Amino acid sequence: MTDKNAPLKTSEAAPEGPPHDLVHGRGQKPAEAPKGNLTASHEAIDSADVATDQVQTLTDLRVQKLLTDCLSDRRLQRYAPAAGDAGVAREDIYLWNCDLSEAFHFALHMAEVTCRNSIHNALTFRDPRWFENQTFLNILDPLRRKDLDNAIADETDQHGDVMDAHHMVSALSFGFWEHLTTKRFQRYLFPKGFQRVFKHAPWDAKLEDLHDLIESVRRWRNRIAHHNAIFDKGPSSKYQDALKLIAWSSPDLEAWVATRCRVNQIINARPKGE
Repeated sequence: MTDKNAPLKTSEAAPEGPPHDLVHGRGQKPAEAPKGNLTASHEAIDSADVATDQVQTLTDLRVQKLLTDCLSDRRLQRYAPAAGDAGVAREDIYLWNCDLSEAFHFALHMAEVTCRNSIHNALTFRDPRWFENQTFLNILDPLRRKDLDNAIADETDQHGDVMDAHHMVSALSFGFWEHLTTKRFQRYLFPKGFQRVFKHAPWDAKLEDLHDLIESVRRWRNRIAHHNAIFDKGPSSKYQDALKLIAWSSPDLEAWVATRCRVNQIINARPKGE
């Protein structure tokens, strides 16, 4: 009888991960290089949270036909080259990609919510009803102004006279909050540096660095939301981006999130044939 707590043996070493300083204190060992080259097998598992039988379970012909009939041959063919390299069916790589996408949800959730809350603190410092402030409205891009107007109308319909700025936070898209970190808002929201609200960001970081980090996390979230392939798009480095964005608001929260996320374990559970 196989001991499920025993470590799995690997026949091929995993690619070298990112430098230690990128992941120091973040709870998990990275499974691949930042560029996301996952052509080699990642059979080893760094946590007992992923059971051995889960890693070894591959699809049978019935499941493969079912997925092909329902999801389309063309969609699944995207995963065929990686499957061929690993000696498994393309459906196995597809389902592994689904597991990986699911594993990202918690980190992305925390990254987006903490980020928009930090930016919202800068807004409410200027004006508790910032969404009615004419100076702020004049700075907004016209498309984002339309997004704001629509959100105000929707939230007013739901909450009536009690609608306030806090209702607006979740009503607006992540792209809206990203827009508030462009240079046009530097003097209005961050005249003394964005570190006033992202209190744990490096003091030499620029607003452009924050914007680029948010954009990276947002684009990755959208890729997952649209059910696209992510397994060969640098998932480890994108995971580090999500953790970094959390850490710039709260290192303690980032450390706790890292202990709960299973991104690296799922990367390590890449299907492999006999």
